[in-house]
Amino acid sequence: MFNRFYAVLAFGFSSAFAVPPAIAVETKVEEAKVDEKPNETLIEELQGRWEIVAGVNQGRPLTESEVEGTYVTISVNRIVTYDRDNQQRFRAVFRIDSSTDPVQITMTSVPKLARPSQIDPPPRPDKAVAEGIVRFENEHRWTLCYALDGADRPTKFKSPQGSKNMLLTLERKPGDPVPDEITTIETN
Repeated sequence: MFNRFYAVLAFGFSSAFAVPPAIAVETKVEEAKVDEKPNETLIEELQGRWEIVAGVNQGRPLTESEVEGTYVTISVNRIVTYDRDNQQRFRAVFRIDSSTDPVQITMTSVPKLARPSQIDPPPRPDKAVAEGIVRFENEHRWTLCYALDGADRPTKFKSPQGSKNMLLTLERKPGDPVPDEITTIETN
């Protein structure tokens, strides 16, 4: 069952955050204003480590054993997914559009490239885009529903059978985001 989950999680995240997410047009990207406190923005609320506690993959509920130990870290505009062995599986940059209801998120995959050889530079892999929606239940729990690359952004927090939607419930966990070698990523 353990390996089956990672195949399912990999399918869901690899389609959306391919290691093997062009940016959607957005009207208003959430930005911190000079007079706001950092924690007053949605992006600030997302910062940290979040355990995946429940999920539905295209209509199929994930079992407790499938999600146990999996988590994401969010730092600045990056979201990185880890398996139960703390191995980085996928990473993406994201943008938030808080002018919509529900709030929209657009995630674009960022592949982790091998170090370039002295002879040939590494190829630039295609990026996949996952368009989704987010909702906070409280400061320690939120829901992410997103469509796999190429599918329409969901409008409801559902992942029905036959859809290309992933629905995840995440809870805040102690600890800072796992450091990543990317410091700033432009999404333009």
